[in-house]
Amino acid sequence: MAARSTGDEDFHRKVTYCDREYQEHSVRYEIYQVPIDAEEETRLLEQHEMLKLIYTDWNNGLYAPIVGEPEAILDCGFGTGAWAYDVAEYDPNCMVTAIDICPLLAPSDQLENIDFQIANLNHRLDCAEPNTFDLINSRFVASGIAATRWPNYFRDMHRLLKSGGWVQMTEWDLFFRSDSDNSDALQALHEWSRLYTEALGSSTRPEGKKRSRVVQDFEVWMRMAGFINVSTDVRDIPTCAWPQDAHNRSIGEANLTNMKGLIHSLGLYPVTSRRLREIEDFHDLIEAAYAELSDVGAKPYIRLHTTFGMKR
Repeated sequence: MAARSTGDEDFHRKVTYCDREYQEHSVRYEIYQVPIDAEEETRLLEQHEMLKLIYTDWNNGLYAPIVGEPEAILDCGFGTGAWAYDVAEYDPNCMVTAIDICPLLAPSDQLENIDFQIANLNHRLDCAEPNTFDLINSRFVASGIAATRWPNYFRDMHRLLKSGGWVQMTEWDLFFRSDSDNSDALQALHEWSRLYTEALGSSTRPEGKKRSRVVQDFEVWMRMAGFINVSTDVRDIPTCAWPQDAHNRSIGEANLTNMKGLIHSLGLYPVTSRRLREIEDFHDLIEAAYAELSDVGAKPYIRLHTTFGMKR
């Protein structure tokens, strides 16, 4: 299907593919192949609110208590800017710098203690001097970081942190599981994971090759970069309202909508543009996966990892 260009400036020019809008620059150079339209913006905003429900034991659901009271914060991959805005409002005395290669909003900098910047996370992070930040938050950036970039990404964050500063890295482990040990009920979801992984690895461009599941290596990369006190918080998040307790059932309800949007947004362009599935076949797979996500009997869930590390 042909893409349609809109806009004047190169960076802000968009293309439409299968009724979804993408940043033309990112698609052309295979930097970030996820939509940047209103549908994805809504999903990310709702996902942010869901994460605050998940992390009720954190400070305002935004960062872990072990971080302390950071005064200078860097947010990598801000997207809609929701996390950065919430942190800036939660603590007006802190200064938040937020960077992203492909923001979904054009932030208007309405708060004095927040600064939005555009930067390619695949390149060296030069948004500040070394030893600047007390906390670096990196959330759901795997779809925009090249497979070979990860070790240096951790080194960059280590360089930017002050002594005693923390990094917290949050990513989905994009493999779906059944709490009732009924993996046969999740075949479409497993096929989606397989196709998405194959698509990300099939690019001929260095920046185009991505890894769909990176969380298993975070602790190793952190220690290699010089972090200490490394640990990972792993939470099993239902994809529909199957848990018995009301709190986790509400999380499952929210995550059903989120995961339906996520598997479509992440997979559409890389899977179909690289001819691993025709568009009609991909949509058939997505419809089957939607049904599995909402199968209360199979008790489907996905794991959410947050890995922490401190600079000595």
